[in-house]
Amino acid sequence: GHTFAATSGQSGVSTLVLGASGGICGLQGLMFAALRKMGNYAESGVVFTNMLWLFLFGLMNGSVSNAGHVGGFIGGVLVGYLFGPGYGRSYGMMRKFSLESDSYTADYRRVMGFGIEPDDK
Repeated sequence: GHTFAATSGQSGVSTLVLGASGGICGLQGLMFAALRKMGNYAESGVVFTNMLWLFLFGLMNGSVSNAGHVGGFIGGVLVGYLFGPGYGRSYGMMRKFSLESDSYTADYRRVMGFGIEPDDK
């Protein structure tokens, strides 16, 4: 789908813009919030840095709607923090010689990290 947005430029005239990039930036915001909630600050920093680069490139090109990009990202972050899943840490699974068994797959552990589990809230 496409995203429609009305923006007001420096001249005060509203302009209708069309594109999916605001929605994609919303997904980036959702990923940023999920990574922060997991405690994966390094990867959330990568997502934020990518958004900064997108914003800077948008400033160089007058036909790019930075308002749509920033609004999508902020909206995604809000949805992620308010409605996204919670994550907890299993103390037993984080210990080096734990006797606790891991019920998750290796792919899950590669993405989530060792000892991080979804909350059942």
